[in-house]
Formats: sequence, C-alpha cells, structure tokens
Amino acid sequence: MRKKIFSSLTLIVVYNLILYLQNYFQSELQFYFFGFRLNFFLLTNLLLIYFSRDKLFYAQEYLRNLSSLKNWILIFVLPIIFSGIILLYINFNGVLKYKNPDYLVEFGLTSLLDLPIYYLWTLPLVASFFLVAIILSEKFSFHRSLFLSILFTLSVLLVKIDLLENKFKLEDLTIFALIFGFVFYQLSVLKKFKSIWIACFSFLVTIYSYVLVFGSKNSFIIKTFFARTYSEWEGLFSIKKINLSTLDLISSVLFVLLAIFFFIFDRRK
Repeated sequence: MRKKIFSSLTLIVVYNLILYLQNYFQSELQFYFFGFRLNFFLLTNLLLIYFSRDKLFYAQEYLRNLSSLKNWILIFVLPIIFSGIILLYINFNGVLKYKNPDYLVEFGLTSLLDLPIYYLWTLPLVASFFLVAIILSEKFSFHRSLFLSILFTLSVLLVKIDLLENKFKLEDLTIFALIFGFVFYQLSVLKKFKSIWIACFSFLVTIYSYVLVFGSKNSFIIKTFFARTYSEWEGLFSIKKINLSTLDLISSVLFVLLAIFFFIFDRRK
C-alpha cells in the first residue's frame, strides 16, 4: 500500500514538474530515436514499473491477448462516431465550415496513412502508461478506474499553467473534465478487451480523430503522436458561435458514458 501511495504521489508531482519545465523552456523536452518518442514521461513510467516490477504478473493477461480483428475495428470506429456526433452538434447550434487547411496532404492525409508506423513509434510511451495503471490498480474495477482517472488528471494539472497566473474561470477548467473522460474511457477499453495492444491503439486513434478534425496548438501532442516537424494543426473545420469549453464537456460526457457501458457489459459477460 505504501508503494502505491508513493507511486501515485510521484506521478502527480513529476508529471506536473515535466509540464512546468516544458512550459518554462518552451520545448517538448523530447528526443527521437529512429522515430520512437523518448521523453521524461516515458522515463518516469519506466522507473515506476521497475521499482514495482513484482506487480508485473498482473499485466501478463493484458500482454498476451491481442484481441480479435472485430474489436480493433470497433475501437477504430468509435472515436470517428464521437467526432461525428460533436460535428452534428456544432452544425445545429453554431457555424461549421470546412476550411481546407494548410498541409492537408502533408500532415492530415499522411498521418492517417502512417498510422501503423506512429502506433509503433508511440507504443513504448502509451504502453508504459497502461502498465503503470495496471500496477497501481492490480485488478481493475469501476471504482479503481475512477480513482486512476482522477489520479492521472491531477498529474497533468499544469497543462493549463496559465490558470496559475490568471483568475480561475469555469470554462478554462473543462479541459480537466476532458482529460478525465479520456483516461476513464481508455481504462475501460483496457478492462473490457484485456489487451494492452488494443488499448494503445484506442489511445492513439482517439487522439488522431479529435486532433485531425478539430486541430490542436499543443506542440507536445502534435510532435508526439503526429509528425515531429509540425508544432500545431488548425483542424479541418472552422467553428463559430460555439464555446470550445462546451465541446470539451460534450466529449467528456461521451467518453464517460461509453466507459460505463463497457464496464457494465464486461460485468454482465
């Protein structure tokens, strides 16, 4: 129990420290080795895994199971459906226009074609995230997954470091609801399909779906999960008359609802 508490506190402190250093140096603090993304997040995860290696036997089931092709297809399609739902909401409640972004072929289309390569390149980082989650949870349950989701959300509080300098606004805090929903959904995928490989694919495809459609100015996300030669992507559509924080909340609700469905379905099964 003490080791779990120490590991949890380490995640919160070190992850936030990394984000602070990234902001301070205005750099991703990331290296590339034959395309693989090597950064302090990966190093932290590997150290936690090493010092808790006696718990790795809990991960054996998740490492051995590749899951079926239909599950891989399902995990690929779900984020696309989510993005479609959000686009429909925007279309009915705001203004949605296709804007033919710059580097559409070089960034957008190429990223989709190179998805299997980026899956391999980001596999160490994402897999280490799930291994840490397995070590901390041991046997996944709904309540433990909730705890882990809150833990990982607290671990990236400084993703909105500007909040430390300005007044707190409710709309600025919706990013944390999005992060919580995203993590909770990914943990439910891991629990439901019992495969780290498909969970890593879900992690990547979900980010791809949202960033390609809606864009991102987070250079760490772009350089980690997409091409390292770009620092931002404007997205496929221009969105007007819709508060972006509203989209964060809608996305988080969709993530949580599907995660709950996965937990319920897995329990009944």
